[in-house]
Amino acid sequence: MVMQRLINQLLVMVIIVITFTITIPHVSHACVGRKLVLGSLEDDRQGMVVRILSILIHERTGTTVEVKFFTDREKLLAQVAKGKVDLYIDHVDAALSRYGEEWEPLSPEDRFRRIKKRFEEELNLIWLKPMGYSGRETGDASPGTASQGAASVVVHKETLKKFPALPRLLEKIGTKVVLDDGRLDSLVLKGKATKPASVAREYLKEVKLI
Repeated sequence: MVMQRLINQLLVMVIIVITFTITIPHVSHACVGRKLVLGSLEDDRQGMVVRILSILIHERTGTTVEVKFFTDREKLLAQVAKGKVDLYIDHVDAALSRYGEEWEPLSPEDRFRRIKKRFEEELNLIWLKPMGYSGRETGDASPGTASQGAASVVVHKETLKKFPALPRLLEKIGTKVVLDDGRLDSLVLKGKATKPASVAREYLKEVKLI
């Protein structure tokens, strides 16, 4: 009986080792070692949001995220067009204005649908669901002033082929957790007194996304 118990224990240990060996490398190959380039303007609000996004992606998938900052929108969009930036943040009304679209009579939902359709058809870029905040300047208490519209993450179609689960992860900000203007401004303010990356990580822990 003692010998039989020892044999059974050894069999259980062998099964555990085999299972571990089969499953763990699969997760590692799927995530670790892969890289995304996230573009951002040199702006306090965008800087905080891209830190939140980069930490969220890395912590939840193991993917390395390189954040590249640009001094102006045209330089950023040029790198996006060349495929050197995988994803970036854009604003609905600002994007429509660049097209010369008449968007003001449209509802926010119709504006979003219009720009999403146009970007996908013409640029192979996919707009994810809005995150909750607008494009107004930091500290501007009036959302209608200098607003560029709802902010969304925009991702290359080719990037989504490599990272098909990315939309489901990133859209947690805006669906599960709404990052509104007031909350974002408070995070930016905290980031001025300490490291912005630390503030971003604390926020993600607070809202239970990491």
